[in-house]
Order: sequence, then C-alpha cells, then structure tokens
Amino acid sequence: MDVVERSADHVDFDLEDTVPPVRRARRWITENVPELDQSTLLDLLLIADALLTNAFEHATAPRRLRLSHRSDGHVVRVEVHDASPQLLPVLGKPGRREPHNRGLLLVNRLASRWGVDPRTGYKAVWGEVAA
Repeated sequence: MDVVERSADHVDFDLEDTVPPVRRARRWITENVPELDQSTLLDLLLIADALLTNAFEHATAPRRLRLSHRSDGHVVRVEVHDASPQLLPVLGKPGRREPHNRGLLLVNRLASRWGVDPRTGYKAVWGEVAA
C-alpha cells in the first residue's frame, strides 16, 4: 500500500496487492484515527475489512483505499474504489448459512451511513462512523 494522495481531509492508498491487505490497512487506520474510542475504531476496522474483501473478490483493479474526515471532524469515512463501476454491491441474505456474502450486511449494521458512488470508470463503496 503506497500513499498516492494526501490532503488536509483524506489520504489515499493504491492497492496493488493480489489479496486484500487487511492487516496493513487495519494498522494504518488505527494509527491515523487516534481520536476514536475503542468500540468505534473496531466498527471502522470491520467496515474497512468488508469493503476491502468485496473489492478484491467481486471487482477489478486498480483499487484504492481512502480514509477521510468530514470537515467538521465528527465523521470518519473509509472508502474502497475499484474499476468495476457496473458491479454495484448487493446486500447478502441474512437468513442464509453461508460464510460469504455477509460483508455489506455487516457494513449496514455498523456504519452510521454507507453507500456507493458510481463514477466514470470506477465506483467508491464507503462507510462512515461518528467520531
């Protein structure tokens, strides 16, 4: 994960790996949001894990991870961009007993807000927590 863009309100990393860099992303997020209490940080880490895993399992490269703070500083957002704008994520079915396809259900449960922003040539799937 190499930093590719840094501004006052966000930092972007290119995800050139062939598997989701979950461990490195967790470490980096933890170091960059020291203001979050333990429970909120864990929620953010689980959201990031789910979004990263989805991007690597269901979408194509290039991929990018973005961590940002809203201008008022009360919301932290994690985004994962991928090059598959036509593949919009779908919530799994909560009653099924499969170990997969539950990531967005988890995001839906833990995030204060989440969504998908389709763009030209890519999409951003994101989740927010209140700081």
